[in-house]
Amino acid sequence: MNNQNESPFGNPKFLGALAVTFIGLWGWQYYVSKNYPQANLTQKTTTETSSAKPENNKSEAVVSSPETNVKTTTVEPTKSTIEKYENDTVKFEVSSQGMSVKNFTLKKYTDREGQNIVFTNDALQSETLINHQSVNFQLNKVSDVEFVGTATVADKNIKKTIKFNQDKNHFDVKIDFEPGIDSIQTALFQKHFIPKNTNFLMPSFENQDFIFIENGKTQDQNISHLKPEESFSATAMAPTLAAVATQYFTVAAINKSEIIPQITNKVVQGMATVDINYDLKNIKANSIEQIIYLGPKKSEQLAAIDSTLPEVMNYGMFGAISKVLLKIMVSLHDILGNWGLAIIALTLIVRTILLPFNVISFRSAQAMQKIKPKMDSVRERYKDDPIRMNKETMAIMKDHNANPLMGCLPMLIQIPIFFALWRAIGSSIEIYQQPFFGWIHDLSHHDPFFVFPVLMGVTMFLQQKLTPTTMDPAQAKIMNFMPILFTMFMLTLPSGLTLYNFVSALFGVTQQYFLLRENKSKSAQLA
Repeated sequence: MNNQNESPFGNPKFLGALAVTFIGLWGWQYYVSKNYPQANLTQKTTTETSSAKPENNKSEAVVSSPETNVKTTTVEPTKSTIEKYENDTVKFEVSSQGMSVKNFTLKKYTDREGQNIVFTNDALQSETLINHQSVNFQLNKVSDVEFVGTATVADKNIKKTIKFNQDKNHFDVKIDFEPGIDSIQTALFQKHFIPKNTNFLMPSFENQDFIFIENGKTQDQNISHLKPEESFSATAMAPTLAAVATQYFTVAAINKSEIIPQITNKVVQGMATVDINYDLKNIKANSIEQIIYLGPKKSEQLAAIDSTLPEVMNYGMFGAISKVLLKIMVSLHDILGNWGLAIIALTLIVRTILLPFNVISFRSAQAMQKIKPKMDSVRERYKDDPIRMNKETMAIMKDHNANPLMGCLPMLIQIPIFFALWRAIGSSIEIYQQPFFGWIHDLSHHDPFFVFPVLMGVTMFLQQKLTPTTMDPAQAKIMNFMPILFTMFMLTLPSGLTLYNFVSALFGVTQQYFLLRENKSKSAQLA
């Protein structure tokens, strides 16, 4: 008979379950804190202001000829001029104020209200500053896709060339300058994004980050939980890539110069800004080259532009696995023609690969359940002699080939795949506003009727009931709350993720059913 007062910490199965639960909760908290940090952990500044300026501001800069090596009589600049570009996929304006790109619009993507994606409406997306001052260039449209701006600052000529690549939808930028310029800055802008739902138990998957590569390492700074009145500032040295990105879209710059810049990421007055500063003092070079990208975070498109640009996808610590899973999902979509079906197929493939480990876990749990009466008897007999009790317990498990740690191993293997698959599905522009069927009109948005989260919770509960366990009733009741917690987590997350979790849980229930039936059949044959 089991001693009701016995400590559960003497039960190896309980310790294993506790370890799995702890790792799962730690993993979830790490994921949430990584992507949704509390506002009081961010850096605050009160003296900064955005480098974006109204276009009709007066500038002390003067206009020069198109050739940077030919000086002309300087004149007071008047009103800024605008040149426009449009094709089937994008439209934008180039302004003489800072030779900036503004009103960049993605014509094939819309927001939740059905409006075309505009990065910062009636404001700048990319601007050049000379010696930290906004400059009004003399703008010349060389061709449909090439724009040249010239200016003179402190008697030094500057020429900026912007060429739009129609095939890959990015800008090739070159800035030529005469010696004597102290610094040149490129500023990238994106409106600060604040999720509607910031509840810990029902988080929003949507987020906004500063992303940069420093010393070959990709780093990110989440700014989603900054309140409107809060500001943020942080610097990084020698970045090769700098970007500000939301869940599906990004503004990014890649340095292609010999000159190594410094960046300052900041949030001020509702604008997220990346200031890329090139210190030109004691520099022999006379030009700066960059790639500027504004658009969706689509892996194939990003990789075609530059090998480092896909880092804006920000898959996290399991990024290598996420990239493989995304490639498989894209291939499945090419075959099935529906992203919802592709997610289902990917889930089934992953669960099938993990099936042998789950079978090992199931059989280990069965073995532990069979020897539970003997182990309870040993604990009762040697309750006053812990050393002898542990020795006898280990002997029983060895005789019956029972190992409680084997029940935990499959879970440890699945954790990185679980989070990697989450990132692959939850951050992929491929499923943005893609329908599945019926009431699911957008796999990147939450289930409007919460059908899949509830079904997922029900199947998780059934799977728990079908799984062999040696837990006492009190421990089992605690574990019964896990499906409820996971259901709450999934209510506001993308329906593509809830679809994955529901199919995965349904696979688990089916798996447990057939394993139990096989076990009963073997038991009947032995009888």
